[in-house]
Amino acid sequence: FGFRETNKSSSPSSYPSPPPLWIENRPHSMASSKRVVAKKRWLELLKPALEYDNWGQSLEAAEGYQSVLKVLNNSDSLSLSTKEREVVAKSRAIIKDRIATITTAIGDHSGPTTQDVKDAAKALEMLFTGKDFEVNLKVKNGINIYTTTTAREIEEIDSEGKGKLLPPPQNIRHGSQTISIIIRNIGLKDAHTYINPFIAVSVRDKHGKPLEELQDTPKSNKVENKHIHFDQTVHIQTPLKYFNGDTSIFFEFKHYKLKKKYTSTRCFTFMEFDEIKAAQKQRSVQIMTHKH
Repeated sequence: FGFRETNKSSSPSSYPSPPPLWIENRPHSMASSKRVVAKKRWLELLKPALEYDNWGQSLEAAEGYQSVLKVLNNSDSLSLSTKEREVVAKSRAIIKDRIATITTAIGDHSGPTTQDVKDAAKALEMLFTGKDFEVNLKVKNGINIYTTTTAREIEEIDSEGKGKLLPPPQNIRHGSQTISIIIRNIGLKDAHTYINPFIAVSVRDKHGKPLEELQDTPKSNKVENKHIHFDQTVHIQTPLKYFNGDTSIFFEFKHYKLKKKYTSTRCFTFMEFDEIKAAQKQRSVQIMTHKH
């Protein structure tokens, strides 16, 4: 099943070519002074690392970039706006991927270049200046830019992210039909921003009461073209003959909220009995999601 948001009337555009991001800086305050000091430290560490990279000194450059990542990972305490946080997160993703590029034994020419790192440095330098500016930082497909924000906290929530999927139902009568659903992906305009996203699947009656054990897909950070890909098979435990007009299969897109420290439902959708029957013939169904 492919999921998509209700407020998008057309298919998502190609990624990674996002529209330019406009940053509107906020008035000076004590908090902004703290941000300026932090930015100064970011650039003090980033510029020499970039120089080493330009000179081809990969080991020194990688060590320098690691130091930059350590201080960027502490940006959550700076009360950044959504757009400022996005610039920092994208810069961090570019630097992290650059480290992988220059430390790989066989050169990876598909990764970010020194120019990409320069663009990130320029974007960081323009933050908190009181000037409005435009940036267009591109990150590699498949990278969730927020997953490294506080890796330790995320690992504490679910160190493996394996989810909880059940095997095909056992001990059912011969000839009974069962339901297996392959969840392909969900399309969201901000797909790259979610931490530990997964789909929760449940069978419920008309009052919302679960009729069988709830199942969760493994968490996924595979993002392509504004879609989070799961490619997981969910085996419904209730045979088809027990479904009726009051029974539905619910799908909830959930993710971890770092600041509030809990798992939140971003959107959901469901299949009613007639849609389940129709899906038997179509074999592939794209359904709309509803914002929570």
